[in-house]
Amino acid sequence: MSSTLSFGTDNGLLEKVAELSGQNLYACYQCGKCTADCPFSFGPQQVVRFLQLGQVEKALAHDTLWQCASCYTCVAACPKGVDPVRIMRALRTIDTDHGKGLRSRVFGKIDGLSKIGSGAMAPISNTLLKLPGSNLAAHQFLGIHKNRSLPPFARRTFPSWHRNHTPLGDGHRGKVLLFNDTFMDYNLPQVGIAATELLEMAGFRVELAKKVCCGRAMISKGFYDQAAVQARANVEHLYEQTREGAFIVGCEPSCLLTLRDEYPDLVEPEMKEQALAVGRQAVLIDEFLAMLSDKGELELDFDQAQTNGRSAIFHAHCQQKALADPAKSMQLLNMAGYQAELVNAACCGMAGSFGYEKEHYEASRAAGERGLFPAVRGRNGAEVVVMGISCRHQIEDFTDAEPRHLTQVLRDAVTRSTGN
Repeated sequence: MSSTLSFGTDNGLLEKVAELSGQNLYACYQCGKCTADCPFSFGPQQVVRFLQLGQVEKALAHDTLWQCASCYTCVAACPKGVDPVRIMRALRTIDTDHGKGLRSRVFGKIDGLSKIGSGAMAPISNTLLKLPGSNLAAHQFLGIHKNRSLPPFARRTFPSWHRNHTPLGDGHRGKVLLFNDTFMDYNLPQVGIAATELLEMAGFRVELAKKVCCGRAMISKGFYDQAAVQARANVEHLYEQTREGAFIVGCEPSCLLTLRDEYPDLVEPEMKEQALAVGRQAVLIDEFLAMLSDKGELELDFDQAQTNGRSAIFHAHCQQKALADPAKSMQLLNMAGYQAELVNAACCGMAGSFGYEKEHYEASRAAGERGLFPAVRGRNGAEVVVMGISCRHQIEDFTDAEPRHLTQVLRDAVTRSTGN
């Protein structure tokens, strides 16, 4: 049990949960919608009920607290606007005894480790990942399930490509800041390349945002103090870069939406307005391109002769569903000429590092089987399109599909820019 319980499960601790989460715990009227929709059979409703009854010890129990994957399905489901993810985050902040193991530290520091493992080290890193017995070693010593495959590292990283590439447009519409995430940089540079070329062909000068890691991985593993340091650094950097109105455009929902949803609560009160200002400029790439299209300002031509009659199924990332709008992705796929269908499914089951953890492997697989995997298996040749790296990897692990990021699909469908 957490060492903080020495203070007792009194009103002071309960007030701390309410303060850290920013939630009115009594707004929940126990309708059960969050629990019914939870893809992991976790009970957010019960945790909130424990808190309403003052039973903080039960709410802090590890077998309850760390079963939550923070997939945001409950956030989208709640009819009263209660955010169980923030409540779980507050409880994990108080739960100081958990989440300090090697696995949590590895996942929490994935950005720095990926930087080391990619580039010149990629051939060695990838060879080590493929060695016989490497999966069993990861299972035994890191708690990563033996049936999981880790994403390979890129020999040429995205920042390296970006520094040396020749822009496809003249940048007459001004600059945008591409929020290059860890996976784009070190695992899937092709996502960043596609995003850069799309934005350049749309008339923009694409600069990489001056930043550190968004801190999402630290938040997921309960390292909130470290995440707050990263949030403060990024708010300082990005606020200065966006003061003249430049947009921060991201491709990974979990990273980009951390700026909008988490940063105002992670920074000190005196920085909150700056954090909110940064959040207002932070948009997913589908939001950005759809906004331009709605204004009649999207300078892209899609080759619908190439895509006409082709079908695509799109699986929306959980945070995209809860904090943004998957309809923007669908709008762009339809504009590109695809007969696009939004998969009717909740979380894919991966939820960041949750699905890698050996004790959550079966729950992760079961979540995918609730809707996503059957839809993918029955796709009848349709292109499988995603926004999140977790969703992509989960689909690859449990089906024969090879999903692509929305930016890759759109880039392949563009013939030329209309503005250059």
